[in-house]
Order: sequence, then C-alpha cells, then structure tokens
Amino acid sequence: MPIIIFFSVIFISLVLLSIPVAFSLGTASIFVYYLSGQPLGNIPMRIWTGLDKFSLIAIPFFILAGELMSTSGILERLMDFARLIIGRLKGGLLYINILVSMIFGGINGSAVADSSAVGCLLIPSSIDEYGDKELAASVTASSSVVGPIIPPSLPMLIYAFAAGNVSVAGLFLSGIVPGILLGVGMMISTYFMIKNKNYPRIDVDYSTKEILRIIRRFILAAVLPIIIVGGIVGGIFTPTEAGCIAVFYALFIGFFITKELTFKKVYKNLIRSTIVSSIVLIMIAVANVVTWWLSIQGVPQIISNFFQQITSSTNIFLFLMIILYLFVGLFIEAAAAIIMLVPVFLPVAMTYGVHPLQFGILTVLGLLIGLVTPPVGLCLSIASSIAKTEIEKVFIKNLPLLAVQFGVLLIVAYFPELYLWVPRLFGFG
Repeated sequence: MPIIIFFSVIFISLVLLSIPVAFSLGTASIFVYYLSGQPLGNIPMRIWTGLDKFSLIAIPFFILAGELMSTSGILERLMDFARLIIGRLKGGLLYINILVSMIFGGINGSAVADSSAVGCLLIPSSIDEYGDKELAASVTASSSVVGPIIPPSLPMLIYAFAAGNVSVAGLFLSGIVPGILLGVGMMISTYFMIKNKNYPRIDVDYSTKEILRIIRRFILAAVLPIIIVGGIVGGIFTPTEAGCIAVFYALFIGFFITKELTFKKVYKNLIRSTIVSSIVLIMIAVANVVTWWLSIQGVPQIISNFFQQITSSTNIFLFLMIILYLFVGLFIEAAAAIIMLVPVFLPVAMTYGVHPLQFGILTVLGLLIGLVTPPVGLCLSIASSIAKTEIEKVFIKNLPLLAVQFGVLLIVAYFPELYLWVPRLFGFG
C-alpha cells in the first residue's frame, strides 16, 4: 500500500507542475517499477501491447473525420437550419448555439472543437446582438459538452477501449436520451436567464424554396452520424470501418458538395489529427503500463474492498463516483481521466451491480463537466478568450447551465432505465 501512495504522490505532483498526463504517468511508473522490483524492460513491452490492438485505429479516423467536417463548410449549413427552426425566439442566437452544438458535436464528437468552431462564429454575433459577453461565452462553453454525449462520441470510443468488452454501439445508443436532456434542459435554463431581458428577435421570412434548400443542405451534414451509428448498431461495419467511411464521406462532401475543402486544408487537418491522435494513443499506451502494475499489486481488489467497507449501497457508491469524477475533471482532461480510471473502477462498479453502459455514460458526462469548471476548464477558457472576458465572470454566469448538467448527471446515475431502454431495444445490454 505505501508504494501505491508513493505512485499517487509522484503522479499528482508532476500533474500540478503542468507535466503532460502521459509523461506524468510514465515517470511515476518507472519509479514504482524500480521500487517494487519489476524489471524496467517490461515497460516498453507493456507500452507496445497497449497499442497492439487493431480497433485503436478507429480513434485517429474519427478525429480526422471531425476535423474535415469542421473545415468543409458544414457548420454554416447547420446554423442556417438552426436559425430556420428556432431563430425567431427572443435571444434566438443563444438557442441556435445550443442546437448547433447538439448537431455539430454529434458530427465531430469533440467538445473542445465544438466550443472553438461554434464560438468563433456565434459569440461575436451574440455579443453584438445582446451586449452580454459572459452569457454568450457561457452558453457556448456549456453547450459544447452536449456533443460528446450525443453519438458518435470520441470519449465513448475511448471508454470502450479502456473498459475492454463494452459495446461501442451500446454506448452510442445510451447517449441519445441524456444528450437530448442536456440540450433541452439548457434551452429551458437559457429561457429563464433571458426572460426579463429586452433582447431582439430574428425576423426572417423564408420562401418555400429557401426552406427546402436549407433542409437539403442540412441533411447532407446530418446523415453522417446516422451512417456511423446505424452502421455500427446494424453490424454492417466495425467502429474502425465506420471511422474510414466517415473520413471518405467528409472528403466527398467537402470537395464535391460544399466545395470548401482544399488540399491545403486537408493537410492542416492531417497535422492536427496526428497531434491529437498521438496524445490519445500515448496516454493509452502508458496507461496500459500502469494498469498492469496496478493489477499485479492487487489495487482493484484493494479499492473494491475499501468501497465495500465504506458502504454496501449502490446509490452511495454512485454518489462517491460522481464526487470523484467532478474533482478529477477539475484538473485532468476527460480522455486522460477515462484511460486512467475506468480499468480500476469499472470492476468495482460491477460488484455493485452497475451496468457497464450506465457506468460509461456516468463516466463520460461526469468528466466532461470538468471542461466548464475552473481551474482547467478548457471549453470555458476557449469561450472566454473568444468573448474577450474574464473566465471567472463567465463561470458565474454559467452556474444555471452547470446546474442542468449536474441534474442530468444525477439522472444518468440513478435512473438508468430512462436511457438504457434505447440500447436494449437494439439488443445491446
């Protein structure tokens, strides 16, 4: 047990010194391998076995597909559709922001990319229209969390790999209801936030021809997540094959339909995708080293016994996991936290009778909330910088939306039947 505490102290100290999580894990692993008498030669072998999985190829493909869709003119078409549906409401740009994030996030699967892309287009116009920097930034930051919950989702894909034998299709289907609850809940919260404000309405009259044109352009973008999720659920192709299809579809749309994708943009997308994919895969490789060491030290069993001594109640266990995820999310990015925590805590959760799909949605949402909470709060930071305002003011304005996210998190934890019926309808779970 003392060596586990030593490992934790080294890892946390390095993270607090702003050392990347993967390198912090690797450095701490070297120390504890040496102190526990494990051959250091096992480390490169474990790094290799952590990456020697064909299914991991899906991760860079999904990341590349999201990058391509972000630069192919799809976002503007989604905004036109959102403006058509809810643009006439008072404060319409704020509702458009949420709806676009629900759709766009489902296409690229990344909250950070969502907050950056949507924020650059909608935050300046919302500030010009309503004169409230903090509100525009807070809506953008919070709505970006919805994207990775609505399938397809990169964090869910990472959870499936970290968990082992968990269905990607089941996870994707499990996220549909919570994602809709988040989006609708934030729209309701936004309504009450601006109810007494004298915000203008967007008055645009659309001809039948314009409506049909907007819907047609929207369908070209919305069909991608349907192809990915439908193909995986229907057993037509694997997640890896789905990633390949998503890339080819994004290239086809960008070059031949919207005609906004260029070879220069594709090159930049490849560079960004390589960097992001490398970060994720390095974390997976190093986490495999840590997971193997923890398993031979009997840490999962120790943690399981510890929780069993604290409580035999599933509800209390889930509440403790919520507290842990919200705390970890304050300091560590969601993907890294998923890779580190899931192999340890999923077996414990299953001893309490928690369904792996339920635990997956709880894990993803609980850690994603950290993207809108200081001190790290990547989405909060991005939105604040675009709005050119202080992150503290944006966080205060964001509290009602944060309350909605926490409320949905509690629903995910304690009312799994509200959303697990969807994967069960298709034979998953």
